[in-house]
Amino acid sequence: MLVQISKKSNRNDLVKLRQQIAEMEKQAAELQKINRPAVLAELREQMAAYGITAEELSRPAAKASRPKEPLAKPASPPKGKKPAVPSPAKYRGPQGQAWSGRGPAPKWLNDLLVDGKAREDFLIHPDAAASGSAETK
Repeated sequence: MLVQISKKSNRNDLVKLRQQIAEMEKQAAELQKINRPAVLAELREQMAAYGITAEELSRPAAKASRPKEPLAKPASPPKGKKPAVPSPAKYRGPQGQAWSGRGPAPKWLNDLLVDGKAREDFLIHPDAAASGSAETK
């Protein structure tokens, strides 16, 4: 018989619950002892059917491998995300180097600025951008 817990439960109820727990743990241990031979026989049968050795069971389990590449590429980008599009060049250097004007300035532009040139000297004007040449002042 299980003890019903209420606000009026007392110390005796706690003792009774602990006795019930101890009794149930004994029953669980006895049940394990009784069922153990049958479980072992079933495991041995399964191991033989699949060619599994005891040595294999003692090794750590291998991690499930994932495919390195997705099987199929999504037809369109996930909702809410746009595909990355490179920004058009805004500045062009003397050897044809290009920079969009975003992020840190490239070394070639910084070197020219140190030499006394102005950033605007390398600005690609909209009419010159179509022809691919830089207009200098």
